[in-house]
Amino acid sequence: MMNQTVTYKNGNILSYAEYGDKNGYPILIQHGLIASIHHPDLFERLIQVGARLICIARPGYGESSPVLMNQMADWAEIVSVLIDQLGLSHFDVLGMSSGAPYSYALGCKFPEKVRNIFIFSGIPALYDEEVLSFWPYPVSKNASMAEMEKLTFDLFFSNLSQEDLEKDDIQDSMMNHGFGIAQDLKIRTGDWGFKLADVNTKVWMRHSKTDHSVPFITAELTSKLLPNCMLDVRENDDHFSKELLDDFIRTVMFGHYGK
Repeated sequence: MMNQTVTYKNGNILSYAEYGDKNGYPILIQHGLIASIHHPDLFERLIQVGARLICIARPGYGESSPVLMNQMADWAEIVSVLIDQLGLSHFDVLGMSSGAPYSYALGCKFPEKVRNIFIFSGIPALYDEEVLSFWPYPVSKNASMAEMEKLTFDLFFSNLSQEDLEKDDIQDSMMNHGFGIAQDLKIRTGDWGFKLADVNTKVWMRHSKTDHSVPFITAELTSKLLPNCMLDVRENDDHFSKELLDDFIRTVMFGHYGK
């Protein structure tokens, strides 16, 4: 399906793509760090049971305008325009990896609309000092966006093959000089504008003890900050793969959908 867009404050564009049954139960998809909204194959099982998937590109990714966000809570304000335009009275949220904080932001902003939040290998509550103390990567809270964009290129795009550079997820993530990734790296360790204690929606979280990208201890601590979280612990999984996500959908999400 072709990209669709909504316009919000100051003429900025929010890009999204819909898949599945237009009349099915809505699920707002919050993508990972290097990602594209053009991969419905990741969610084939949900599509088969009649769910309505709404994949939203964060600022700077793909066709979404590179809008500066001061904190994670700003995301919910941006998405509220799309929620209103689509007339969504209730929906679920699926956040993968870096999509987790944005999922919590929606749950906090729309407690009457969000039924479930599903978190797969999610980035932890890095606003919390205890959680942050276990984070194994450098933190640059005062870095400029230009500095973060350079870091983004050096970390993720400097040594890619031509074949990799032609992939949708790489191209969409590289848009606007990697603004989307740079912004995520910048705001994830600051004040989110809300606390997880304020997210009362049921959260279904899965994390592996052998996740080499996001230490398990940070996920465990994050789950304890949420008032209504079920943490499904895996013993020996990777951070992400299509097969692992499909298993999460099948075993955790699947029972919530269907006509």
